[in-house]
Amino acid sequence: MNNRAFGLVALIAVVAVSIVFGMVLGARLTPPKVIHADTAPASFARSAPLQLAPAQTKAAGATSFADIVETSLPAVVGVTNTQLVDEEQAGDDERNEPFFRWFFGRPEEQENGPRRDNRRQGSGSGFVVSPDGYILTNDHVVADSSRIQVSLQDGRTVDATLVGADPAIDLALIKIDAGDEALPVLPLGNSKELRVGEWVIAIGNPLDFEQTVTVGVVSAKERQVPIGETDLGLAQFIQTDAAINFGNSGGPLLDAAGNVIGINTAIRRGNMAEGIGFALPIDQARSAMEQLLSTGEVQRGFLGISLGNDIDRRAAEFYGLPDERGALVEQVTPDQPADRAGLRRGDVIRKVDGSIVRNNRDLIRKISARFPGDEVELEIVRDGRTIDKTALLMDRKESTRGRRGNPFESDPEPEPEEEPAESTGLGVTVENLTRTMRERLGVGDGVRGVLVVSVEYDSPSADADIVPNTLITAINDQPIEDVDAWNDVIASLEPGAVIRVDCYEGGVFRYRYVRVPEE
Repeated sequence: MNNRAFGLVALIAVVAVSIVFGMVLGARLTPPKVIHADTAPASFARSAPLQLAPAQTKAAGATSFADIVETSLPAVVGVTNTQLVDEEQAGDDERNEPFFRWFFGRPEEQENGPRRDNRRQGSGSGFVVSPDGYILTNDHVVADSSRIQVSLQDGRTVDATLVGADPAIDLALIKIDAGDEALPVLPLGNSKELRVGEWVIAIGNPLDFEQTVTVGVVSAKERQVPIGETDLGLAQFIQTDAAINFGNSGGPLLDAAGNVIGINTAIRRGNMAEGIGFALPIDQARSAMEQLLSTGEVQRGFLGISLGNDIDRRAAEFYGLPDERGALVEQVTPDQPADRAGLRRGDVIRKVDGSIVRNNRDLIRKISARFPGDEVELEIVRDGRTIDKTALLMDRKESTRGRRGNPFESDPEPEPEEEPAESTGLGVTVENLTRTMRERLGVGDGVRGVLVVSVEYDSPSADADIVPNTLITAINDQPIEDVDAWNDVIASLEPGAVIRVDCYEGGVFRYRYVRVPEE
């Protein structure tokens, strides 16, 4: 065989092998179809769990987004919220427009202002989670609604009923009458196992463009961002660069197998921000949904403490901890579970029911996963000793009732005005707090301390995030009521030691940990 004939045979062999390999790979990567389950009775009083679709496994190698989208689209719906407002609200566009612009599509308006029948409409998205018509969406999509309507892919528009909502994580569960035909549903995945960098698909109805699909990756997890009425300590959002726009709220964020791993909730706008969207993890949504189905509301355990920054190296050294795990109690609210259990400011919670507390977020998750009335065993470190405490949890909503205010403040006689004395130490300059300063900073008469007026660049205090206009009230539990007390305490500090500085910043007490400079 000459060289030319041999080359032709080799080329044909390579092409044949490529075709066979492509057929095998294509067969492995065919995504699962959306599951249609039997119809269940359309009723909120359920005697059995929802008929949720089982989560699908991810195929190896590349996945066809088109196939996933084709099977998922029938279960994605549009949600319209109609609100009836009085004439004053209807004409007050400036007050209401930012809310709708951030969360919804544009309000329904005529050229010369709001609708004359005093209706205002916002639009969002949702997705079907059970064949008998239960739909998940965002709370802000359906909040304060006079009428909720759902648009299905088959062209029908039907009325929906609100089953329940959880504003703390911006979740709502609504219900439509599915009729005799089972609705297509989306399987719920596992957001805990989601990894940064994974492909995700967002589906929704942005800016009235129905069933729009965008693709991106998971940019980060456990983002704490202020969104509407969400509880900053509870809601831990997935960040993605998949394009999310007004009207996407409530739509699904899918993984590469077509499972819902998040609910598209909000976007970051302004300051040239691009590709910064947030989705509620489906694990949080699933837990809340189960309570909404059974009781119509969500209850979470509550301790009644305030937490500051996560424990860092300096804080761990100060408290004599073997590592940086745990959550530091910076404030205990009177007559609430932690106070009744005997916890104090400065305690470090290391374990809950024997489970290690990794950081502040981990403690919040562990406590909020329990129910009001549950007892929890807390292992704390106090003054270098390990102590066990038992707390009887209460409901978060109940904890907000009654007297509010700073438990550290009292109402002594006002101090007389005087010229501020000044001193330095730890890389800061401090002054006595005068009446004028109190009024300017909004500091009550019950708070005593010295005011930080300047912080040296690259000083130990700057490293500890102490900033001007901070009030220092104590160092290592020694009260600092004025500059003289400051000087006495500073002179007694051991060079190289880590100290705890009690700071009053913006109406909140915080601990800061400063390493005393070596002389």
